[in-house]
Amino acid sequence: MSYRMSVIRAAFAALFILLMRATSVEAQVAWDQGAGDDWAKVVAAAKTEGSVVVAGHPALASVLPEAFKRDTGLSLEYLGGETNELMARFVREVQTGNVTIDVMLGGLGGFFELKAAGKLKAIKPQLLLPSVRDGSHWLGGEIKWYDDEKQYMLATTEWIHGWPVFNSDFIKPGQIATWQDLLKPEYKGKIAAYDPRPAGQGQSVAAYLTELFGPEFLKKLYLGQDIVITRDGRQLVEWAARGTYPIALGAVPVHIELFRAQGMTSLYVRLLDDGPGSSVGGFGVVKEPSQAPHPNAATVFINWFASKVGQEINTKRMLEASRRSDISTDLVPAYIVPDPKRTYLDQYSEDWYNKRRPIVQKQIIDALGR
Repeated sequence: MSYRMSVIRAAFAALFILLMRATSVEAQVAWDQGAGDDWAKVVAAAKTEGSVVVAGHPALASVLPEAFKRDTGLSLEYLGGETNELMARFVREVQTGNVTIDVMLGGLGGFFELKAAGKLKAIKPQLLLPSVRDGSHWLGGEIKWYDDEKQYMLATTEWIHGWPVFNSDFIKPGQIATWQDLLKPEYKGKIAAYDPRPAGQGQSVAAYLTELFGPEFLKKLYLGQDIVITRDGRQLVEWAARGTYPIALGAVPVHIELFRAQGMTSLYVRLLDDGPGSSVGGFGVVKEPSQAPHPNAATVFINWFASKVGQEINTKRMLEASRRSDISTDLVPAYIVPDPKRTYLDQYSEDWYNKRRPIVQKQIIDALGR
């Protein structure tokens, strides 16, 4: 493991300890309470498989294996990395039939195509625990799915993304109130962004702006303002925190709050008046390949991750709003919680993803180049 990765993981661990303080008494209550014989059979079969392989955001690399082992007795091998890279690997494995990943957390890139090709396994029949399959435990009284069949892409989190991050030492609160303000000459060379071309957090912002203002605005902003591009989410926020580029587009809460917890309190998020953001599933979308090498262990993990104990851990570490009704929004930053008075673009619906996203993606590439 590189020194940089060790430092990143240590920082995430420190933030998690700060947020959790101690294991709650509630987490020690049987998380699979009410499970029947079918559940016992799956758990027994999972133990013969040995482990489950899960891919997702690196912030979960230390906490998920430990907590899953504690609650289930099963081992979890976690592959942490940038979402676009993990999704590309997952899709490549499934297409070639050389599958090593049992469960993928986060993102939708390429997954609707895999579903259409019969390469994804239905998750809904695997929800065996009453506390998971019962809609009363979820917001709106029902489980949310991002696929039209409501079977394959489980939404455990839902939150608002697409806002800029600022450093108040350079950009005073209220100084920028709209997206149009970012086009002012004084901000040229002061903006960084997560790469908007591949699927992921950077494209989420670019797609939103393209839908809102059109591709010409995108060109004026990204090219005209000399925006610096990165595919390292932590680096993006670090640039803003240090003032290297005091405006950041495409950052996610887990990185923002990591730096704030380390004393970088000059970082702040502003929801702009002419565009509050998009509704996204973030890193909490659950998918499973039809050829998962450890299918029973995958079932155990999916139920555990969607349970209250799993979602509480994910919420405290990832700082994404859970769709479970028993997980408090007090655990996440206020800027990601939907405001019922505002209207957001739903970028994760299958209709938008399949019909509008290809058009928007082409507009992004045409405007910014490859």
